[in-house]
Amino acid sequence: MNNCAIVIPALNPTEDLLEYVQSLLKEGFPQIIVVNDGSFEELTPIFMRLSRIEECKVLTHPINKGKGRALKTAFRYLLEQNLSFSGVITVDADGQHSIEDVCKIAKTLTNIDQGLILGVRNFNDSDVPARSNLGNRVTSFIFHLLFRRRLKDTQTGLRGIPKKELRWIVKLKGERYEYEINMLINAVKRGLNIYEIPIQTLYFDQNASSHFQPGIDSWRILKNMIRGLFPFKEQIIDRWKRS
Repeated sequence: MNNCAIVIPALNPTEDLLEYVQSLLKEGFPQIIVVNDGSFEELTPIFMRLSRIEECKVLTHPINKGKGRALKTAFRYLLEQNLSFSGVITVDADGQHSIEDVCKIAKTLTNIDQGLILGVRNFNDSDVPARSNLGNRVTSFIFHLLFRRRLKDTQTGLRGIPKKELRWIVKLKGERYEYEINMLINAVKRGLNIYEIPIQTLYFDQNASSHFQPGIDSWRILKNMIRGLFPFKEQIIDRWKRS
């Protein structure tokens, strides 16, 4: 666990994020990267207080660029700084992922050096908001239909990534939530193991703090899954546009 870095993309977090980061550090995680993805100016004091924590690095986007870009900003920082870490755990900033489950992902990550780890929620739980339940079930069904790989939770933000996989993951396209589905598509194409670890299903106020927009973000995810089937066609289109 002591070699795993934590990455937290954050958009307009509450002060609970401060306590959450401190709780992670108490578990022995050596490095936490928080990306301020264009949060409201009045929330700057939260990020300033985080930046004063020795083991916490705050990276800032002056404007909102999306979760995918925030993750890539953190991944590039870790690789460019040549920090000593065996893998990365991505965690949402809204407290939806318990400290216990983050540690569970970390323990699994220390035992593998390739593949991906997904923290899988139980969507049969009665506390799961309808939009989250439906959205994940539809996405998982289409993913299985297109790529012949059944995954229980394609949209989970709690993931474990070995360092060697980070080098190709950071190069993937996608600025928002579609980046996470591109990660899974490419993992399947590379024939990598995808480990699914059951985690608690935590939602607060019917997931009101989520920045996921069901309409436009679902469309981006679907579009990227379809594109994933036709990589050569995409290359031809890109060359035609440049000509």
